[in-house]
Amino acid sequence: MKNIEIEAKYKISDEIYDEILNYLIDKKYIEKQEKQNDIYFSPKHFPFFGGDIDNECLRIRILDNKNILSYKKFVAKTEDKNSYCIEHEIEVEDIDTLIKILENLRIDKTITIKKDRKSFCVEDLIEISLDDVEGLGKFVELEILSEEKIKEAMKLISEITNSFGLLENMRDYEGYSYLLYEKYKTNL
Repeated sequence: MKNIEIEAKYKISDEIYDEILNYLIDKKYIEKQEKQNDIYFSPKHFPFFGGDIDNECLRIRILDNKNILSYKKFVAKTEDKNSYCIEHEIEVEDIDTLIKILENLRIDKTITIKKDRKSFCVEDLIEISLDDVEGLGKFVELEILSEEKIKEAMKLISEITNSFGLLENMRDYEGYSYLLYEKYKTNL
């Protein structure tokens, strides 16, 4: 599934977070933990935040062992396709120089997101990530890993969302950057 990301993300309570975490640990799914520091950028001439359509983002993700520059564009659901993101990523070494290049192109830092993430691969179909996002709270993200097994993955996602009471009104279609932008836009 190259350059396409299909996922469902839900805002959850501490109790549901703990239930899902305990379930995943009990099932002995392999856990990967990491701290993620995401810096979001927006062009001055075509802002990614606060416009009529906020469906793009440019981000540098800083991890312990690597840094990734990502561009994402959200594609809305249609009659015959679920919503998804077009995603392009590249590893970068020199973040400071990259930030200077972006700023010289009039692409400014807009938002920084800090989160603790625990991820689990479930049956090679989906990745479940439990996120504790500074300033926003707790979320669960269910991402499909293989386009070839999309129907099986969607069935598994449906089973998980039903078993933990994840309802449509808990679903986040915006993304952390947009949620934080809305929360803090008067201070930006």
